Amino acid sequence: MSRLPPPKARWRLKFRRDLVLAALPLLAAALWIVSFRGADPRNMGALGLLTLFTPLAVVALVLLLGGFLASLYRHLPGWVLGTYLVTYIALLHGTPPVLYDTLRYSWAYKHVGIVDYIMRNGSVDPGIESGQIYHNWPGFFAGGALLTEFSGQPDTLVIASWAPVVFNLLNLLVLRFVFRGLTRNRTVVWLGLMFFLLINWVGQDYYSPQALAYVLYLSLIGLMLRPMSRGKMIIPFVIIVAAIAVSHQITPMMMLLAVFGLIALRRTKGWYLPWIAGAITGAWALTGALDYTLPNIMDLVSEFGNVVGNADQTLEKASEQTGRSALQVVWGGRFTVAVSVLASLIGVWRHRTTGGLLLTATLLMVLPGVLVLTTGFGGEVLFRAFLFAAPFIAILAAEACMPRGGHGFPLRSLLAAATIVLLVTPGFLLGYYGKEQQNYFTPQEVEASRWVYTRAAPESLLVEGSTNYPGRFIDYDKFTYVPLDREPEDSIEDLLEDPAAKLFGWFSDPKYSDAYLLITRGQKLGVEEDSSMPADALERIEESLRKSKDFKVAFESPDAIAFTLSDAGAAR
Repeated sequence: MSRLPPPKARWRLKFRRDLVLAALPLLAAALWIVSFRGADPRNMGALGLLTLFTPLAVVALVLLLGGFLASLYRHLPGWVLGTYLVTYIALLHGTPPVLYDTLRYSWAYKHVGIVDYIMRNGSVDPGIESGQIYHNWPGFFAGGALLTEFSGQPDTLVIASWAPVVFNLLNLLVLRFVFRGLTRNRTVVWLGLMFFLLINWVGQDYYSPQALAYVLYLSLIGLMLRPMSRGKMIIPFVIIVAAIAVSHQITPMMMLLAVFGLIALRRTKGWYLPWIAGAITGAWALTGALDYTLPNIMDLVSEFGNVVGNADQTLEKASEQTGRSALQVVWGGRFTVAVSVLASLIGVWRHRTTGGLLLTATLLMVLPGVLVLTTGFGGEVLFRAFLFAAPFIAILAAEACMPRGGHGFPLRSLLAAATIVLLVTPGFLLGYYGKEQQNYFTPQEVEASRWVYTRAAPESLLVEGSTNYPGRFIDYDKFTYVPLDREPEDSIEDLLEDPAAKLFGWFSDPKYSDAYLLITRGQKLGVEEDSSMPADALERIEESLRKSKDFKVAFESPDAIAFTLSDAGAAR
């Protein structure tokens, strides 16, 4: 008969195994860093940052995800599990700012531009024509201006570059707060956190009001899931609701639904809480945001109840991506949604008799679907609905892996969790990283934009080859913008017949003090990807203006070119 080793030897063996697991995040981080050493983001292909992945990067991911599950299986302390998730966030979301050395994603630059406006003027202008919605919900941008001032940075670009890391760390903290309000099962909490990080591919963690409002929304849910006296809850409740109400448009809708739902389930005492939340939200919409609310009220009313139309806005936006690689990105994200939702439904079914967690989490997972009933939100409502549902999909998917009526994490639970990880991770990577070729802007592109914005006179016309470039982050309110990719189809056809003649007519309009056309590498990639214009349209326009005596090159680098009227053109 075989003999078991003595207890001291068994303890030493267990200690060594646990020590190896605790050290794996460091090894994974080292492999990841080595794998991207010398990588050039300009070499990204049609699948974005995924095309720069090496076998070492894949090994690093396997070590991180596999090590986390093994640590959970061996009941290692929470600090070890937390180290895995923090390392995952640092590597996955910290790689772009380190590798790119520029802020990614064109909308992030526009948000930096609102902060720049506040820092220059000390206030917002709710009646402004360009970017009006941001001036009517300025909470995030006002906070960004204060943070930039305190940091001593000349602008918000560096802070914005690291926003995905910061917001994902905040999501991790507040979600642990939420999940521990739903269940005391430690394994479900940690597994749910991991699943959330693996399914949230929507990308609303960049420098944006949505990212902040999302953290606040989850904080409010966590607060309401805690047994608290009325006096202790009301002050933080009002503060969080007010911060959401002045910062974003769609999150208050989701917040009201969640508050009503939790009160209806009696997870929180205080019948008056939904009315307080509604009053604060409505008060801001009819005071601080009145300049936007009144002119757009009919558009909001027309979208209410139009479920098919609102959903179609998102589907049509996704279908604009016509390339084979773009379809892989779209379907990768959809596959992750499908797998995670299926896993969550299995979790609901398997533990349907336990109540508590299941009922509350299921309600919070389903409620975001109501958003599709109320708004199209610029073609993004399905993305936002999944974003708000994702935490509760994740924790219910974690429940699907757990034994019925048990609190352990047996081998079959480990295998079930590993299966879900294997299925959702590729889709997450495609959905989150697959568009980085367009989201990345070179330093020369940023330099070109800065050159134009700092030299163009106020009241100038700025013609943009497309909106996919680092634009409108300096003095954005001083110019009139014409993005060519947003022009009607007949206008684009007319332009391409004789670009120099058409643009000369625009540039010579006396209502503009000056005029520039900016064409960048990112704009060309954006046009190729979304088919808003013929793939070679910007090249044709550039060639036409180079040949015309009415235009001159005002700025040129390998990644960008800016045209303005020549002396001959200005004299005509």
